[in-house]
Amino acid sequence: MTAVRRAERSGYDRVGTSRLTALGTVLVLALFVSAANPPPSTDRQILVLIWAGMVAALVIGILWPLVAVRRVAVTVAAPRDATVGDQVPLEVEVAGRVTSCEVRALDPTGPWHKVRGGSRGVLAHLADRRGVFRAIRVEVRTTAPLGLLAAHRVLEVPLGHAIDVAPVPLAVDWVPAPAPLDDGVDDTALAALGGDLVRSVRPYAPGDPAHLVHWPSTARTGTLVVRELEPPAPLGQAVVVDLRDLGPDKERAAAYALGAARAVLAAGGELVLCTAEVDGPVTARVGGPLDAGRRLARAVAAAPGEPPEGWPVVEIGR
Repeated sequence: MTAVRRAERSGYDRVGTSRLTALGTVLVLALFVSAANPPPSTDRQILVLIWAGMVAALVIGILWPLVAVRRVAVTVAAPRDATVGDQVPLEVEVAGRVTSCEVRALDPTGPWHKVRGGSRGVLAHLADRRGVFRAIRVEVRTTAPLGLLAAHRVLEVPLGHAIDVAPVPLAVDWVPAPAPLDDGVDDTALAALGGDLVRSVRPYAPGDPAHLVHWPSTARTGTLVVRELEPPAPLGQAVVVDLRDLGPDKERAAAYALGAARAVLAAGGELVLCTAEVDGPVTARVGGPLDAGRRLARAVAAAPGEPPEGWPVVEIGR
C-alpha cells in the first residue's frame, strides 16, 4: 500500500477514545512535580521559562492532533461480493491537513496502518458475518506533531455500492425432480441434462454432431440421416428459506440453503429461491451461484415468498 504500513503499537488503543501517550503522561507528571516541588537551587526565572515551555508544548501537543484528526477525510471502495471469512480488500484514500496518521477498519477491529496525508492503498478487512453492507466504519488516529496525545476519530464511510456477504455454503446433495417451466429450460441446463428419446429422423445438416447420425436409416436411404431427440424434461427445485425463530441456527440454515442452491445449479437444474428481504418476500429464479450468494446475503428473518405451483420444494429453516 503506497505510503501505508502496518502499525504494531498496542497502547492507547481503545476504539474512539483520545488519550495521552506515555510521553504526554510523563510531561504532565513532570509539570505537576516541578510546580509542587521546585528545586531550591534553581534560578526562579529559569524554572519559569522551563515550566512555560513545558506548558506550551503540552497545549500544542494536545490541541494540534485534536484539530488535525477532525480534518481527516477517508473514502473507501470495496468489491461487490464476498463470503463470510474472506479478507476483503478495501481501497482506502486518506486526505486532510495531517502529515501522518494511522487508520484501521472496525467491525471487526483490524490492525492499525500507518498513513501519510493524501495517500491511498489497500487494507484487508475480515468479512465476519453475512449480510448487505452499505457503509464501513473506520477509525483514524494521529499523535502529530509532538506525540503527546493520540487523537482518535471514528468515521462511518458510505460505499459506492453495497457489499453482499454470502454465507459459506455447506455440502449438500440434490436428487433431481421435474419442474414445470413455462418458458422451458435454458441452454446451459439443456446441455447438462441431455435427452435420449428419439422423436424423428431428418437429413443431415452441416454442424449436426456425429453421434446423432442414425446409421440404419443412412444405410437404407444412402444419405446421411440424423436423429431428432425429444428435449429433456426440465429439472428444478424451489428452495424456501425461512430464517425466523432459529436463534443461533439462523446462519447455519442460510449456509445450508446456499449449499442446496449450488447443488441444484451444478447438476444443471433450474432453481427458484423463496426468501424474505428487507423490502418483503421474494420468489425468483436464480441465474447462477453468484446470484444465489447475493440472494442469501440479503435474506432476513421474515416470512419468505411462496414457491411456484407444481415445483418440487425444499423448506429450510423454520
